[in-house]
Amino acid sequence: MTKPSGRAREVLLDLLLAALVLTSVVLTVRVWYPEPLFGDSDTTEPSLQQQPVPIVREMPEIFRPERIVVARADGGRAELHAGSPTYSTSWQRIRKALTGLDVRGGATLIDQVPRGDAGAPSLELFLPTALQVGQWADLLQWQAPFLRNGSMLVDRVIVTLGERPAVYLSGPLGFELYLADLPEDQRAALVAHVERLDPTLFGPYRELVLDGLQVTAAPGLMVPDVKAWPAAEVTVLMPDLWEEEARYFPDLSVVRQIDEQDARSLTDGRRLLRITGAGVLQYRTAEGSAPAASPELEQALEAAGQWVGSRGGWPQDVVLHRYERDAGVGRLAFEVHTGGRYPVQSLPGAMQVHVSAAARVVYFERTPTVANVTFEEALLPLVPPEDALAHALPAAPLLSSEPVRAMYLTYLLRPPAGAGEPWTAEPTWVIQAGSTEVYVNAVAREFPLPPKVLH
Repeated sequence: MTKPSGRAREVLLDLLLAALVLTSVVLTVRVWYPEPLFGDSDTTEPSLQQQPVPIVREMPEIFRPERIVVARADGGRAELHAGSPTYSTSWQRIRKALTGLDVRGGATLIDQVPRGDAGAPSLELFLPTALQVGQWADLLQWQAPFLRNGSMLVDRVIVTLGERPAVYLSGPLGFELYLADLPEDQRAALVAHVERLDPTLFGPYRELVLDGLQVTAAPGLMVPDVKAWPAAEVTVLMPDLWEEEARYFPDLSVVRQIDEQDARSLTDGRRLLRITGAGVLQYRTAEGSAPAASPELEQALEAAGQWVGSRGGWPQDVVLHRYERDAGVGRLAFEVHTGGRYPVQSLPGAMQVHVSAAARVVYFERTPTVANVTFEEALLPLVPPEDALAHALPAAPLLSSEPVRAMYLTYLLRPPAGAGEPWTAEPTWVIQAGSTEVYVNAVAREFPLPPKVLH
């Protein structure tokens, strides 16, 4: 066979190089600009998100606010929910303003948080879990060599942006605190950011009409004034038992399968991996029974972060809802909070990690990852918030003695009602009073669904 001449060889090499460059460009475009996951780009009703929620080894920012309420100078209100681009940019700016605050003389008790000057904007951060003031000080690197009331539980941050900009704290037990003045440069940056927000984000809100309800509301509480929301369709990524097997068992040769009526399980005699018909993954392992103190929150998070990261990774749409210590075990409960045009969330415990005193994960549970939520043209009529409160009262009598601290609308993820049925998401009123949360299905129907009460 005749060898190609030097000139021909150069031409072939040039063509090969061009092909490699073109392939690289195509692959780069596919990575950074994937095809629309939820229909064509001209779909009239946008989906929840443009790509599946990423799953990575690192734990996400689990203490970020579930939602941010923005009040404009003209009285307009908007709720920004975790998962939307506007939420992300807003939280970055707010976090920058709150990080490193000089609070050496702060965290003092006050009668009531001032909701800002008339004609001035304000921000309210609804944090996912109640932590001590001292713990938030560590997370946000506050300058606080001596911090008053450092053991008080706090789950709200209010930032007023008027003539005297300041940061205030509020907790589930009803205490309210002045934290610190906000530096002028940070105030100006936040005011400018609020003024640049898309006007379509701001919707109608109103006060609750509580005549005859035997319910009280916290000062400044406003609820969305909407009559209907679109129906939603949910797609989830169901776990595969055999794919998960290699993540949870060190020796696959001794693993055997157990078939149940509503689940499939694998065990090696010491560990059990179970996937229910609804796609809920449950893992548990044996642990010695020697009495010992349950781990502190920081220890539990460190152990959970490494363990979950090495077994499929962390979904990036979870926040920490609660940490409980009991019988030598620390129990971390996470919620899903995501959204775009509309907020979508799960009940607490969509992901659970139990850590022993020896810093070992002894129980793990997670629901299927939400891949897509599409909103349909059909609208669902909603019950007014006052009707939702009346419906919730028999199941949650606490509402007649504790003021309602918050009430908002969201799509609540619900597991399948029966075998072979899909996950769903329906509009739901979430009512918060003290540390109690009540979930009331907001769809107007002849026979209302019973509320869900969590303490």
